[in-house]
Amino acid sequence: MGEYKGVEDSEILISILVAVYNMKDTIDRCIQSLINQTLDHIEIIIVDDGSTDGAGEICDRYASEDSRIKLIHQKNQGLSATREVCLKNASGQYISFVDSDDWCELDMCEKLYEEAIGSSADLVFFSACRHRQDGVAIICNLPLPAGLYPISALYDCYILPLYGDIQQDQLITTGYIWCCLFKREMIDGIKFYKNVFLHEDEIMILQSFMRANSLYITDRSFYHYNRMSFNSLSRRSTYWNNYWDNIIEVFKAKKEFAEVLFDDENRYMGRLSTSLYLKFFRSIRNETHHENPAGFWGGLFNVYKLRNKVFLFENKKYLLKNEFTPAEKILIKLIELRLYLVVYFYYALICGRMRKFQEKTKN
Repeated sequence: MGEYKGVEDSEILISILVAVYNMKDTIDRCIQSLINQTLDHIEIIIVDDGSTDGAGEICDRYASEDSRIKLIHQKNQGLSATREVCLKNASGQYISFVDSDDWCELDMCEKLYEEAIGSSADLVFFSACRHRQDGVAIICNLPLPAGLYPISALYDCYILPLYGDIQQDQLITTGYIWCCLFKREMIDGIKFYKNVFLHEDEIMILQSFMRANSLYITDRSFYHYNRMSFNSLSRRSTYWNNYWDNIIEVFKAKKEFAEVLFDDENRYMGRLSTSLYLKFFRSIRNETHHENPAGFWGGLFNVYKLRNKVFLFENKKYLLKNEFTPAEKILIKLIELRLYLVVYFYYALICGRMRKFQEKTKN
């Protein structure tokens, strides 16, 4: 670990938090984009979450050369736990999260800090360049013109889609924390859900919105979102162990937050319940995955063992039926009758055990 000899804590304007796990092919570019930021008085908090591919050693080299880097090595604990360690060791007035397979424009911190101070906003949202095999595209966090907005103006266009997007939503991307600069008070002491490995960004964003009063939007694309890396979670197509348990934890957390954010459950329960059913379909597709160590019949057994199905039946009355295809409407009936075997064989057939099924994604 490099010795930390940065500026005094009170002078640190932005803490950049980087959770690292096995990204040796991309971590160089990521760190280079951070140590060359044009803003003075930043710190870079890197937590190596037990990397085994040499990424930790690369971080060691940078930490020994740059006193602004605070590097921590730990046994593998997962992304949420690692981000919590990052935040606990940060001392900046503002907080920025950067994924270890992505990179930033060199003036990102300088310009975002200017916008934050100039607008007195609690949060600053910005755009990103998405890099995929089919090219580079600009993606935005909000379909609104640049400017300052009260949080109350963002319920319909941003907060509601975090409870489950529907066909009429305009958003290209939602709920990514790397597209946001946080005033420290907006995320200090938030709850990190360490058993959640999907949708964890959305949980953090919602908690910050519960505290914030205002948000500034800039249309500059400061961030480079890398979907070229095969190690990236955004690119990974695999079997997810405990996928449904993860979804239930996210469902319960979002419902808890909604009781603070909304006065009327009818505003959000349709989206939340519809999303839950769609994720249950996906959990069954997940069990048909050819990488499932339980095998074909073991996957079927796992479907019957899935806990917390009661949440489906308790919230069926809220479903937005227009959001389901005719086939999915039939599957809902089969689930109601507990005929999971039929649903399992349906997805095993259309997915071909080789993941021919294409998930709907805006990214």
